[in-house]
Amino acid sequence: MIQRSFFMAKIYFLRHGQTDMNISHMLQGRTNTDLNDRGRRQARSAGRAFERDGIRPDIIFSSPLNRVRETVGEALAVNSLEPIDMTLGEALVYQGEKIPRVTDERLIEMSFGEVEGIPMSELPDDFAEIFFEDPANYEPVPGAESYQELLKRCRSFIGYLRENTRPGAILADKTIVCATHGGVLHGMLLLLWHRDLEDFWKQQVKNCAIVRADLADSAEDDTAEFIEEGFTGEEKM
Repeated sequence: MIQRSFFMAKIYFLRHGQTDMNISHMLQGRTNTDLNDRGRRQARSAGRAFERDGIRPDIIFSSPLNRVRETVGEALAVNSLEPIDMTLGEALVYQGEKIPRVTDERLIEMSFGEVEGIPMSELPDDFAEIFFEDPANYEPVPGAESYQELLKRCRSFIGYLRENTRPGAILADKTIVCATHGGVLHGMLLLLWHRDLEDFWKQQVKNCAIVRADLADSAEDDTAEFIEEGFTGEEKM
């Protein structure tokens, strides 16, 4: 039996809480929306799950969009913590009580171009079918991102984590939270689970889902699992 050797760093992915555009079944993409009341409650539930499992981030990598940044703030506040924005270099030498938050553009949501903000019911009849059921044949509308482009930056980010969490590397002993979006987290899971593009949407990723990623020397040995599949915002924890 072959034993896999995973790195010591603890890496978690967190999807943002609910927004009004989620409720309206719109493709948000790069639209810079805020959390709604339920989304803020979901984020606090995620924070309590972190506390329950003894997860205190040393560093947070975050999408630049408001709904993700707000999710981070709400989740930390539950545990009387607060994020502070800085570069990675600053984060590595920071000695204060706040939690360093480093913005990483690779964690921004998939761009849907000119169809962002349009209810799914008003899109062409075959759009949703092709986009969700046949991603290999999806052709991006003007201004949108392809699945291949999304997966390229997901792969880049995982590779970045791998190089920097190896034994002796700058993040080797850190607890890392990567705060992002549904589309990006689907992409990360596809790579970490070694699945084909046709399986991109097969796993549901609910608001404030928490995933633990275990990285190894070789990408083929990477794996991931859900710590929490998501929250309703009504949890009693």
